Amino acid sequence: MTRILAAIFALSAAACASAESRLTPEAAAVLSAPERRDALPAQTLVRGECGLFLFELRAPNSFVLFENETARRVKILDDGLVVELGVPPQASVMVPGERFRRVYLDQGSNTTYALTGRVGEATGDDQQLEDVILRARLLDGTETVTPLGGVRRCVTRRAG
Repeated sequence: MTRILAAIFALSAAACASAESRLTPEAAAVLSAPERRDALPAQTLVRGECGLFLFELRAPNSFVLFENETARRVKILDDGLVVELGVPPQASVMVPGERFRRVYLDQGSNTTYALTGRVGEATGDDQQLEDVILRARLLDGTETVTPLGGVRRCVTRRAG
């Protein structure tokens, strides 16, 4: 029985490989294209980590930027694609009323992302982030401006 299942699996794999080799270049490009999303998937922080969670202000308020300050990584949803980048160290203290600015460079697509905003009130482990703007600028000067809102969270306690 095991040999029969192995033979069926081998034939199926060969058939799939054969079918893929017969695809037109356009169809192959569609199959290999990155998955498009409406929002970033849920993100978490562990004890001792801080991060930014930012959402579009317009409905449906899609989750579009997550920066893990501790791991120095950012995920940005840009035109339906998730861009993951390294981040230089940031200021560890954000004071209510102060302005902040972050710049992320995607060398692969030659896009510069500039994030600006103002630190709002602190509530527990969260600080509100207000008047936030994300600018995505290409080398040719084309710029997309997205108003955002969200929080900066530092996980200082154990969950539960």
